[in-house]
Parts: sequence; structure tokens; C-alpha cells
Amino acid sequence: MLTSKQTSLKPLLESENGVHLTAYLANRGNLIELKSQLKTVMNESYEWLSSAMSKEELKRFLEPLDSLLLDSSIFKLMKGNIGIFRTFDSFRVLNIPVEVEQSCQVATSFHVKPLLRWLQADREFLLLGLEEDAAHLYLGSQDSFKLIDSILFPEFFKKNEAFACVNDWIMELTKTTHPKLFVAGEKMNVAGLNQHLKYTNTAKNPISNFFGQHNAFNICTDVRKILKEESKKALEKSLLEFKFAEEGNRAQKNIFQIAKAVVRGKVRKLIVTDELSIFGTIDKKTGGLAIHPLDLNHEDDCILDDLAQMVLNQGGEVVIAKRDEIPKGRPILAILDDDGAALEKTEYHLALKAIQERFG
Repeated sequence: MLTSKQTSLKPLLESENGVHLTAYLANRGNLIELKSQLKTVMNESYEWLSSAMSKEELKRFLEPLDSLLLDSSIFKLMKGNIGIFRTFDSFRVLNIPVEVEQSCQVATSFHVKPLLRWLQADREFLLLGLEEDAAHLYLGSQDSFKLIDSILFPEFFKKNEAFACVNDWIMELTKTTHPKLFVAGEKMNVAGLNQHLKYTNTAKNPISNFFGQHNAFNICTDVRKILKEESKKALEKSLLEFKFAEEGNRAQKNIFQIAKAVVRGKVRKLIVTDELSIFGTIDKKTGGLAIHPLDLNHEDDCILDDLAQMVLNQGGEVVIAKRDEIPKGRPILAILDDDGAALEKTEYHLALKAIQERFG
């Protein structure tokens, strides 16, 4: 059974309360430079936490980072940038295949905007390659591609039996996660499979009318291009949706009002930049904000980051964008729940229908 990247990252996205250390290291392939960045992280952590912990607590909290500094062999295995996540009860080091700046945050939750950008920009997908006597299933993303498994069709199998077997195989593997499935193979085989395939998140058209294991990576490259374009369109769709929501009084662009709406569970979708940090604290009961010019202590965090986490935990959607992609370079926009007048609802849903027809 497959486990999605989102499932793997969920504990980090939802973790709160207590001391959380988040560090991102920019990996340029130089081990000495990485260790230097890690030393900077540790020095900043000591400075922020020395007033909040005893010497023994601080030593125990930073012990995994000390060990990582002494034995940095794990860095040699990582091609991308690096994320480090520490609480008193957990420690994770992740390969982060999106651009990050070297940074260190100590707060009451993890700093997750880079993780959200990773999830948004690097969607996982399945590629099913059909041959006359076999099927091959691959799991891929923008930076990885691997064969999960293959099944051979016995000679006594009829095509319908083979396709039913492939359907059962895919449905079993995707019980807990549902990445988009692309199918490659001869037209008649793909058409026959489609009559048996019950997996709903499948691309409408075959990605290729020919499949051989030797050309799987070339097909993967085509899938990546399609998903990059879909990600771009998804952001355009969200910004257009915000425009219609604003016309129907279902949007907010003032961070103080957005915070109040978030704590009431009224935000359906949040659009937030990852190119700016606004430090301070949020009153989780009233939504009141205390904004500080700098990251003052271990309880301060990026308010944009905290609001994004809260919306996610409430079941809402978060979209990460660059500042120049958001109208007037605003740091945050919110689309609110539908709870207005009936006429406004009708107009809004008609607008949403038009957006769906435009973007698919």
C-alpha cells in the first residue's frame, strides 16, 4: 500500500505546543558549508532557548544536532536542500527538493511554508505502463521516479481478466493515498483497461500510445511537464476565485481580519506568500495579533505560517505564492466560507462554475 508524501509530512504540519525548532539548510553540494550553516543554527538556538530552558534541558534538546554536526554522513545522501525538525519528543531530517534560504526558527510549532510549497510544486503521480504480457506501476514526482511493482499476465489469462487484475492491484495500493494516475500503452489495451479501471483520479487521455520499460523515464518527463502546468493553472484559478469572492463579500485581505476569521473557522482557502515573514503571536481564542518587528523569542513565529497551519488543521486549503503573483504584493489573502445572502451565493457559485469550466 502506498504512503503519500502528504501523509508523511502531516505530523510536522499539525504539531503544536511546546518548543519546536525548525532549520532549513541550503545545500550547494559543499559539506563544509552545510556544517557551517548547522553551527549557525545551533548558536541561534542556544541564544533563543537559554532563557527558557535549564542547561541540562538545552543540552538534551540540541543533542541530536550536535550528533549531526559530528557525523554529517547523512548530508552526503541528500541531493536537495535540508530541513531539520526538532521537539523534545521527535527529530527528523528531510531532503527538501525546493529552494530554501538558510534559516532557523524556534516557536510553538514548526515553520512549514517551505513544506507546503514542496507539496504544492512537487505533486506525486502514478504511471502505469501496459505491455502485452505485463503491467508496470511507477511512483514519481518532480525529483524522483521509481518502479513500485510489476505483474505478469499468465498465458491462460484473457485480456478482460488481466485488466480486472490490474484494477484490483491499483485499488489495493491506493487505499490511503490517491495520486493522479497516467496510463501508457497501445490504444486497444488502454481502452480495454479503462472499461475495468475504477480508480477515479486518472488522466482522461493516455500519456503515450507506446510503452516499454526502456522509455518509462521519457514518459515521466512528459508527465512532469503536465503537472507543472497544472500547478500554474491552479494558482491562477485560486486568484480568480479570490476576485469573484471579493466581489461577493466573501474575501478578506487584511491580516488582522483574516486572523479573526481563521480562529472562527471561517476561512475556506488561504493564499499566502513564502517570501515574507511577519513575526508575532496569535491569540487562539480571539484572533488578536501582536506583531513584532523581529523574531523576539522562542514563542514568536511567523504569523503567516501559523495561520496557514490553522487553516489546514481546520480542513481548509492553503496556496503558496510568490509576492509578485499576489495582487499588489499582499502577503496574505483569504476566501471565506459561503454564509451570505442567497442571491450572492448564486452569483458566486455561477462564478465558480465558470472558473471550473475554464481551468478544468
